[in-house]
Amino acid sequence: MRFSTSYMYQRNVDSMSNATVNFNNVYTRLSAGQTLLKPSDDPAAASQAIIYKNALSDINQYDTARMFAQDALSYEDNALNSITNLLTKNLTEKIVQAGNDTYSDADREALAVELEGIRDNLLDLGNSKNSNGHYIFGGYNSDSPPFLPDGTYVGGDKAITQKVGDSAEMQIGHTGSDVFMSGTSDDLFVALDNAITALRQPVETDADREALRDVLDNTNRSINKCIDNLGKVQAQVGTNLQQLEQLGFASDVNKISVESSYEQTIGADSEAFISLTTQAAMADFALQASMLVFQSMKNTSLFNMM
Repeated sequence: MRFSTSYMYQRNVDSMSNATVNFNNVYTRLSAGQTLLKPSDDPAAASQAIIYKNALSDINQYDTARMFAQDALSYEDNALNSITNLLTKNLTEKIVQAGNDTYSDADREALAVELEGIRDNLLDLGNSKNSNGHYIFGGYNSDSPPFLPDGTYVGGDKAITQKVGDSAEMQIGHTGSDVFMSGTSDDLFVALDNAITALRQPVETDADREALRDVLDNTNRSINKCIDNLGKVQAQVGTNLQQLEQLGFASDVNKISVESSYEQTIGADSEAFISLTTQAAMADFALQASMLVFQSMKNTSLFNMM
């Protein structure tokens, strides 16, 4: 009889212990918000979860890379617009005025001063910085001004490229030579300096006027070539910005899918949460029941006789 009572006692102790372990196990998962807490819980699911987690890490890295690329291209686009406006709305008009045969030497000197101001503005735009303090048109030499005061380009000879997707890499900037030099022997700053110098020379004879006209014509051609070149550069910048937008949209869709798969794998999705909540209620009920049975057994006279 004592053996039977002892056996029943041990069975109830084991039952209550198991109920306690199960209760703690379920509530630990409920508190963590997921069913998979360690690889041994489900080795196959744990392995798949690592794959999804690495995929999410890659997605986030490319999201950051695209944000950097968009920032760089947006700053460049703003600078290019300012340069284009300065060339088309200011500089071209001044060069046309400079060819007016009725202008005096004093008039031409005044125009030379205005051209110097435009040149300085262009130089400042050529040395524009982005939000990180890097020079936009310096290529990979972005820590120092790409243009010297005399207009000489000393920046990098290669434009910066950035990997913005699993199989997508793009140019996220242009060098100063890409922008201001159209492939001819004279760049824009050289052409402007020549025009400024010519305007400051006295014009007394027809030969003087012809010489000035030749310089202004060459300057005008350089300006037009630069404007054409700027149009091509801006078109590429616009295309890249559109591509970034498309890649971002595709990434958002992919991220939602991978996150959903990851949550399902580790049991952190809404369906798993509902299941955990139900299990927690059942575990609590089982624990309370086992404790009640144990307490009832303790209070029996048979138990007290031991």
